[in-house]
Amino acid sequence: MGTTQKTKTEMDPIQQEYLTGTLLPFAKDIAGRAFTPYTGDRVAGLTDLQRAALSGYGGLSLPSELGEAAGIYRGMATQTPEQRAADIAQYTQQYTQNVIDPTLAALERQRGEREVGLKAGRGSAFGNLAYETRAGAELGAFDVGMAQQLGQLQTQGYQSALARAAQEDAQRMQAAGALAGTGMTGLQAQQAILGAQMGAGEAERALSQADLDAAYQNYLMAQQYPLQQFGVLSGAAGAFPAGIGTTTETTGGLGPALSTIGSVGLGLSGAGVFGPAAMAGAQGMKFNPFG
Repeated sequence: MGTTQKTKTEMDPIQQEYLTGTLLPFAKDIAGRAFTPYTGDRVAGLTDLQRAALSGYGGLSLPSELGEAAGIYRGMATQTPEQRAADIAQYTQQYTQNVIDPTLAALERQRGEREVGLKAGRGSAFGNLAYETRAGAELGAFDVGMAQQLGQLQTQGYQSALARAAQEDAQRMQAAGALAGTGMTGLQAQQAILGAQMGAGEAERALSQADLDAAYQNYLMAQQYPLQQFGVLSGAAGAFPAGIGTTTETTGGLGPALSTIGSVGLGLSGAGVFGPAAMAGAQGMKFNPFG
């Protein structure tokens, strides 16, 4: 006759009570909670110092020195050849008035004085002829020298006018550069001041931002706390020993009887009932445990 074994696994009552009475209600409570948005500020606003600095940035404008320098550069760049020639003619005329004209006047006086001296030495008719010849030669040579000197002075006057025009151009460029440098220095100084104000204001704003971040982190920790607790409870549920609550049931056949008799026989053998001495007295007999 065969043997039937049935294995039935049932949850341990303690484990079942823990799941149904503690873990599942806690999970339902978490799942049933409504979403709670964060209502606090997340970003710190600008400080008063930063607002003032931004207002200062908005009020910045190009310094007047830069405008003046630009005007000088523009005037030089747009000067026409006619205007350039007029400037040189003006400088030449000034040279003529200041140098050439006084020089010519001095030469004329020298010529007149020379001519008077020649006339004072005039004598007889023959002497007059000699005078005329000598006076003509000397005064003619003087006039040639005057003309040559005048030509040289005029050339020098033109070259002087060119040099003066170039010098004034260089001075204008230098003045424009100085104005532009002054303007840029002033603008950079203003920007540096406003930048320092922004930096100081940012230090104050960073402290406010740290407070807001701490408040938000506390909010997140509060939101995560139920889930952390649920994780602890879930870990406890998984800590029950494996196989707890498992039972095995065997029914039918001689299996239980044989198992019992085998256990008894082993016990008797160990006690000497079926030891070697007893077996020696039963020579020729076949042992039958079932009679």
